[in-house]
Amino acid sequence: MQKLPLVFLFLLIPPLVFGSQKVAVLHGYACPKIVMNKLEKRIDKAGFDTENYGYKSISEDLDSLGKELYEHIRSLKTDTICFVTHSMGALVVRSMLNFSEKDSDFPVIYRIVMISPPNNGAEIADIGASMSGLKFLMGPNVEKLKTGSDSYTSHLPVPYRSEVGVIFGYKGNRHGYNPLIKGDNDGLLSPQCTSLGMEKDIAAVKTNHALIHRNKKVGNMVVAFLQKGNFR
Repeated sequence: MQKLPLVFLFLLIPPLVFGSQKVAVLHGYACPKIVMNKLEKRIDKAGFDTENYGYKSISEDLDSLGKELYEHIRSLKTDTICFVTHSMGALVVRSMLNFSEKDSDFPVIYRIVMISPPNNGAEIADIGASMSGLKFLMGPNVEKLKTGSDSYTSHLPVPYRSEVGVIFGYKGNRHGYNPLIKGDNDGLLSPQCTSLGMEKDIAAVKTNHALIHRNKKVGNMVVAFLQKGNFR
């Protein structure tokens, strides 16, 4: 059997947890951070040092949001950081990697739980971007949330050195919550749009995009992954 290069093996080794550790919770597109309060409290109750991080999802583009998150996390003076994201929050974290991966002093990114992440874009953005008036109101990120082989999301870094868990929503029928999106979906994107292909664990929950982060079952799975690296 061919031996793997040492550099590749290094990338596959999960980071060690040491020193101080913090969990940052990120909301999704067009939402205030208050929508994540319930999930933040659930994580806090489990004993984690948690911060509900807010950002300007409509007015600022993802590249700027990634840099701002990088600078904020760096200022926390923590040794290890975990992320729990809803929707576009996952892309803010991936955009942050453009900066953090070049910084040897950046905290170890240990575990990331992505809830309904548009890792391959979102079909609803394809629809929104095709309507000029709506596109103007939705801000610069609607273009960056589009699907396709040459989309913005396809060029974002993937957190290979972190343990990643993905939770997605679905309805359980051929039409999903939104008949404008082909196949089953959570109202804004289909399950296939959520995957990075390197997740340590994946879970599906029967609920829609807007409510999935408030689902009690989802909250329990988030805590389980932060504690053990899986949803069970």
